Amino acid sequence: MRGVRASCFLGIAMLMSSPFFSNAAEDPNAIVQKADKVRAPDGSYEFDALIVNYEGDQKKSESQYKVRVKDLDHSLVEFTGPASEKGKSLLMLQDDLWIYLPNVKKPVRIPLHERLIGNVSNGDMARANFAGDYDATLAGDDKIEGQDTYVLDLVSKSPNKTYNKIKYWVAKTDFKPVKAEYFTVSGRSLKTCTFEDFKSSAGGIRPMKLVFNDSVDKSKRSILTFNNMTKKPLSDNMFTKDYMKTLE
Repeated sequence: MRGVRASCFLGIAMLMSSPFFSNAAEDPNAIVQKADKVRAPDGSYEFDALIVNYEGDQKKSESQYKVRVKDLDHSLVEFTGPASEKGKSLLMLQDDLWIYLPNVKKPVRIPLHERLIGNVSNGDMARANFAGDYDATLAGDDKIEGQDTYVLDLVSKSPNKTYNKIKYWVAKTDFKPVKAEYFTVSGRSLKTCTFEDFKSSAGGIRPMKLVFNDSVDKSKRSILTFNNMTKKPLSDNMFTKDYMKTLE
């Protein structure tokens, strides 16, 4: 009898240490948090961003930005091109987002979900904190281009987040974000995003290209590319409405 019990205990221990058991026991909010750490580094960092909008195979517009982020909840987006957009900037302070327009001469509060350009929302550029903004539940699993993924349902913790609901695919092996689908309050699909071009940047392997496809007009897509992502100290003074005026 002792031998049978010992075998049972050994079998249970082996099962608990197996990758299958580890995946099954993974907390959904912990999965999202690990994927966030792949998407962006901790602390302060900056990067250059390029958004190119297409209709079918035709390029419709191209815009450039300089983005500075401090502790996930503070970011400053400087419009650097085209020339007609220079002087504009976005400032995110936790859940509050402000835009500075040179012709208005003062910051104006705007919603995170408002479109920045094409299929890219203000929050897509200024915020990468899914773990802080959404409650996650595990909806199942899926295989995308040979990758085994968790499928998670993310529900906004408050009505002022970028999206009300997100369906999120995260790779089981390394917690890389694979795909996301974004929904309105009524449950209508707005767009999908694929996370692509993973490269070593700012201390980790990160997706340097996000491809947004419009769910309604299939011909429209926006490609958001990150470049020169670097971890560096950033002054608190940069994340103020007064500082926005200096970028004009």
